[in-house]
Amino acid sequence: MGDFRSFKTARREAAAPMKPLADPAGWTADELRDVSRWSYRITPADAAELQAAVAAVRRKGVAMVDVRKEDFPLGAFADVLVDVRRELMDGRGIVMMQDFPLDRFDREGNAIAYIGLGAHLGQTMSQNKLGHILGHVKDLGGDYQDPNTRGYMTNAEMRFHTDACDYVGLLCLQTPMSGGASRIASSVTVYNTMLARRPELVEALCGDYYRSRSGEVSPGDLPYFKQPIFSFHEGYFSATGAGAVIDKAQRLPGVPKFTAVQKEAIEVYRQTVDEIALDIDFKRGDIQFLNNFVMLHTRREYHDWPEVERKRHLLRLWLYDPAGRPIPKAQREGRFGRGVSVKGVQRVAPLEAEAA
Repeated sequence: MGDFRSFKTARREAAAPMKPLADPAGWTADELRDVSRWSYRITPADAAELQAAVAAVRRKGVAMVDVRKEDFPLGAFADVLVDVRRELMDGRGIVMMQDFPLDRFDREGNAIAYIGLGAHLGQTMSQNKLGHILGHVKDLGGDYQDPNTRGYMTNAEMRFHTDACDYVGLLCLQTPMSGGASRIASSVTVYNTMLARRPELVEALCGDYYRSRSGEVSPGDLPYFKQPIFSFHEGYFSATGAGAVIDKAQRLPGVPKFTAVQKEAIEVYRQTVDEIALDIDFKRGDIQFLNNFVMLHTRREYHDWPEVERKRHLLRLWLYDPAGRPIPKAQREGRFGRGVSVKGVQRVAPLEAEAA
């Protein structure tokens, strides 16, 4: 079994615009192809600690939306999660955890265990206009081309993107009949590759791009916001994706059309992401934690089982880490830093998928 803790030997140099990056999150697909070398397998002892912590939450009557680290006591497994957080911050920016003990719990117990585990890495955030802090990635028949439809409600192959949080966690409850592989890419490697080939396009990607809010706005708010793809702050590089929200924003009133340079920059960026990306099989009980400021993710199109109870289903967490990677103020504004916050909507943790 391998060790996910690359942060112990990783080297980072201060990042500056238009200069090559030396960052441990700048990995290649070949380096991560053997997933077992950088995964953590949850042990029976870890599972017993999760079970005891779930019982403690239920005994205290803590609501799922209110579960904090102090409400979810862990023993030796807590030390592992300290290292998971360090790896997300100071290492590759991704950790795969395997063998989450799904069969020890009912649906509510799995939700409490997952939220409690996540609370050791950061603070839960609302993920959509309904205030969900526990997300359900499941095909609900949505149209991926619709500007107001989030991709996780469809079975389409999505564009590489980042989520509006420090860390995103994806726990696999059910796999599809076929397809649906997880795809990951390093934003650091994308930047370095493009800088070597087309530095003028990297410069363009350091400027603002309009992004659709996917209809998740409070009354009076604009349906879009602006952010660069590549940013620099306090000697750290960070990035946001060029996902479907950029294309969807082009169809919104008030959003200027791409310039020729911007359009080419996005095209070459997406080609580069596909070139350096890695596909990973996602098995039942796998959890993938990603740092959105150095990682891109998506999934392949999939075909589902006809039986409702067998359909592909992931549970998602968005986590905010106030002591995480330094990022520009603009990335903490808008949806970033507070998730999807709609006035008057309370946080909830639904146990089943709901259309948003």
